[in-house]
Amino acid sequence: DPAVAVSKVATSLLAMTAFDTTNARITFTAPDSGKVFWRVQCPFTGSGTLGAVFLGVLESSTVKARMSALRHGVASSNNLIYQEGNGIISGLTPGASYTYDAAYGIEIVSGASGALKYGGPNNSTEHDAYGALAFEIWEV
Repeated sequence: DPAVAVSKVATSLLAMTAFDTTNARITFTAPDSGKVFWRVQCPFTGSGTLGAVFLGVLESSTVKARMSALRHGVASSNNLIYQEGNGIISGLTPGASYTYDAAYGIEIVSGASGALKYGGPNNSTEHDAYGALAFEIWEV
């Protein structure tokens, strides 16, 4: 949840791309099961037409997982709705170290001004803060 708002525009098609390779990156040791559960959540705002957002996980430039985002809320130009993607990644080598990045892609463009937005200041100004981008990796 950075102090300055971040906007990832959803008005152009985009292949899976890391959100932020510094702050939305997780390095972990694979569990004995060789499987992890992943979840990415990010607010969307700015348009009543959502389009199709993919959320997922990249390892360097390799797509490890992706899904069409689940939507929590009703879209409008001023509403914040959460987009969420989650699932299982299997086939990991137990004990090996992996570095994963939270990622997004745009498969169908949103209406004008639609964007994934997160962060923002803690003040009393309307519509300049969006909340956190969440990225989780859990042992299965």
